[in-house]
Amino acid sequence: MPAIDDVLAVAAAAVAVAAWVVPPVRYVLSFRRRKPRDSLAVVGRVIGLIVLTAILSAVALVLAILTLAFSDRSGWGWFALAAIGVYWLAFATSLLVSDHLARRRRQETGRP
Repeated sequence: MPAIDDVLAVAAAAVAVAAWVVPPVRYVLSFRRRKPRDSLAVVGRVIGLIVLTAILSAVALVLAILTLAFSDRSGWGWFALAAIGVYWLAFATSLLVSDHLARRRRQETGRP
């Protein structure tokens, strides 16, 4: 059934791209509400962003593995794996860089 192979390959790529696009767009759109915001609301939004990305990443990984296992179009599966890997690598790198900058700032001001 070659039609299922094509659907599986395109779905893997589409969900991988959605993992890049949907969480940041949802985060930005969450600030459009007119209610007053407190710091816990922002923390909740960030946690929601991470959870949504993790869910989309898990779905993309499953679809990518299925694409690699059962489809002749394995390029889309590799693309999905690479997109998810790069996303989480960029996320971890941004956390490390922001932590490094915060430590440097604390050392310059003399705070513990």
